[in-house]
Amino acid sequence: MSQTPPEDADLNHVAEALADYVRDGGRLSIADGSGVIGQLEAQLSEVLGLSNPLTFASATAALHAAYLALDMPPGSEVIGPVNTFHASLSPAAHCRLNAVLVDVEPDTGTMSPAALEAAIGPMTRCVTVTHYLGHPAAMDEITAICRARHLYLIEDFSHAYLSTLQGQPVGTFGDIAVGSLQERKTLVAGEGGILGTRTRALFERAVLAGHYRGRALTLENETLRAFGDTGLGLKMRMHPLAAVVALANTGRLVERVTARTTLLERFSRLLEGVPGVQPPVVRPGAGMGGWFSYRPQIRELKPGVGTDDYLHRLQAAGVPAHYPSIGPLTDMPLFTDPIPMRAAADTWRPRLCGPFPGATAFDTGRISVTVTPQDTPQTIDAYATAFAGVSRDLAAQDAA
Repeated sequence: MSQTPPEDADLNHVAEALADYVRDGGRLSIADGSGVIGQLEAQLSEVLGLSNPLTFASATAALHAAYLALDMPPGSEVIGPVNTFHASLSPAAHCRLNAVLVDVEPDTGTMSPAALEAAIGPMTRCVTVTHYLGHPAAMDEITAICRARHLYLIEDFSHAYLSTLQGQPVGTFGDIAVGSLQERKTLVAGEGGILGTRTRALFERAVLAGHYRGRALTLENETLRAFGDTGLGLKMRMHPLAAVVALANTGRLVERVTARTTLLERFSRLLEGVPGVQPPVVRPGAGMGGWFSYRPQIRELKPGVGTDDYLHRLQAAGVPAHYPSIGPLTDMPLFTDPIPMRAAADTWRPRLCGPFPGATAFDTGRISVTVTPQDTPQTIDAYATAFAGVSRDLAAQDAA
């Protein structure tokens, strides 16, 4: 008897949840945090360990609210890694803040604590770390630096659902944590974001930043509550149907992450010792939350044969490998050129603390292999065999 592929089973489960919600007359706009919105926030708090969870239309919106909630003076600097998705930092432009880009660790691609400390200046007020590709950043060192220098700390865990460092879940180290629920993430709403913070004052300011009416009228802080009808004029709340999708997927998150981790740990074991291939590094004490993207590194096997040749041979052998679609932020005009609008021109002047040898070392020869819920140990074994075959063929050519 044939079995339904895992990905199809997940889609059917989500489709049934959406149909049930609509047939049962579920509300299509929720401002007070009740209903499916409240259910999702409660479940995310339980599964992820987040305090005071607050849903948003996207993680970009959640980060915008986070920067507003920190209430930093205009021109304040936010330090972030050069290797991250732009939205970890770009919402700061709309809060009259500035970005500072620093180098990353050459083995994990996460923020370098040494580069962070060297970049701190008189206008620095905040640090935003990304747990890049699922690997936890060096939070012990980074947290210590932020505490010693009285800096706010934001964690972007969009790549790292259920990742841990020394057993502590990512998203629980800093002042604010934000995760994406976009369709390519490990936990999917289609579009959506989640914010969490242990500090009630930050939570209430985040509510006012992105929500109005509803829960904004029940804030404990009287000064903030007086603005509840309007908030700060922005509506960033999650659509209830997105919450239905996320809630349907949250119940299977641990199962899916466990299955994906098992496959990719197998992949890494099989690639160990394959000439010219370095599996993704996982440092001691780091727990990978399902690996947002599996990216081994190809190293030169012989002069004149580079990553392009190796990648093309892998693709010819049937491996779904490709170059990563997004490069460092230094490739993006938003962080290198004057912006073409006046909205933030007086404050948004990113400071690039290069050169970036760590990012160059991490990115050079880096490829991505697409691994989906439909993959099995057999497909992973076949991919690893193809890697070994490409390395063997290139070595044989050299000997000939």
